[in-house]
Amino acid sequence: MTDHLDLVSEVQAALALLERPERYWLAYSGGLDSRVLLDILLRLREQCRDFPLVHVVHVNHGLQDAADQWEQHCRALCDARDIPLLVHRVVVSEDGEGPEAAARRARYRAFESTLQRGDVLLLAHHLDDQAETVLQRMLRGAGLQGVAGIPPLRSLGAGRLFRPLLAVPRERLSVFAQREGLDWDEDPSNAQVSYDRNYLRHHVMPLLAARWPAYRRSFARVAEHSADSAALLDEYLEADLGALMDGVTLDLSRLLHIPAHKQLPLLNHFLRSRCQLRLEQAQLHMFAEQFLKSRADAQPQVVHGPLRFYRHRQRLYVEPRDIAEQPHAQAVQWSLTEPLRMPCGVLSARPGGEFLPSGKVTVEFRRGGERCQLAGEGQHRSLKKLLQQWDLPPLQRARLPLIYCDGVLAAIADLAVCEGFSAPKGDGWQVCWQDVAGH
Repeated sequence: MTDHLDLVSEVQAALALLERPERYWLAYSGGLDSRVLLDILLRLREQCRDFPLVHVVHVNHGLQDAADQWEQHCRALCDARDIPLLVHRVVVSEDGEGPEAAARRARYRAFESTLQRGDVLLLAHHLDDQAETVLQRMLRGAGLQGVAGIPPLRSLGAGRLFRPLLAVPRERLSVFAQREGLDWDEDPSNAQVSYDRNYLRHHVMPLLAARWPAYRRSFARVAEHSADSAALLDEYLEADLGALMDGVTLDLSRLLHIPAHKQLPLLNHFLRSRCQLRLEQAQLHMFAEQFLKSRADAQPQVVHGPLRFYRHRQRLYVEPRDIAEQPHAQAVQWSLTEPLRMPCGVLSARPGGEFLPSGKVTVEFRRGGERCQLAGEGQHRSLKKLLQQWDLPPLQRARLPLIYCDGVLAAIADLAVCEGFSAPKGDGWQVCWQDVAGH
């Protein structure tokens, strides 16, 4: 019974290490681990008068026949205990990933949308999960970041993610649940050894436990040492990465001129720190092949999850994959005094520039065949030639806003003003175009 009470105290001590939030969100699947953590949180809520609010978030992936049944169980449990519940029903799209990775990405996207500033999301990962993760990633040939395993604490959206049970073996959770008479749902897919993690759990880990009973703690120490080394490496890489950045793009030509042994770590650091994208080693090598080793005149594009990557003039660009390539065909009226928000960016203006509009101002996008005489020039030129001259990446050209005055092309976003619509410097408007991709 002492161990039983110790588990509650251990969770309380782990939570005390965090700055006190206004609200905890528990990621509740209905399985043993999250069921135990929920029970412990409710105990702490009863014991501590000023304990933060406890809310539950459940993600229904719709991948199992019993998914709706698990959701109903979650609703009934929260209703009976007066716990606020938020359910996310997500669509899992693999997009070249395996089903586990795709489900995880959908789940964490739902979690991120849930958290408000100051919230803490609690996950019930435990010591066995950590050991399985470290071994699985080692078998995949992961580097330091991968072998660092599951982090106990990290930021997520507007809040933070914390795993208070990460040092606790699953056996202790099972004992707790049995002594308290807790009920939980068993996911039948956990028994399917066709999944790598399940194969390790059912076939490999029992052999390790028979020979090395403390293997879980050993893997946890490997994760801690790797995390420390990875953090130190990140400091060095961040210092070097700054010299390779050109605005929000990565200068691939500079990257290719540094020592070869630094190129892959720096590319990986860019993807993790700037794009929040973590690739397996095999994926990282494929990514490097496409963007660092393909022909100089090639224009590779790669989609990973919600992001699209492409190369232009030896720079690596990244933007949301679902960004509108052709925002809309209809003209939109604009007053200039208020920002114009569009699916592909924000167009704004302030006094003190060289653009002098007249008549009705509207905004449109390229349809083809546009021509413009730039202010101060004596001839018209095609917009296509101008965009090529300005070296604008092809994917951004279609979503560049064109400003018309009474149906006449007057300005090309914030790049140029056409003849007849220019004012002495400072007497007109200063136009600013912020592409949604940040370019």
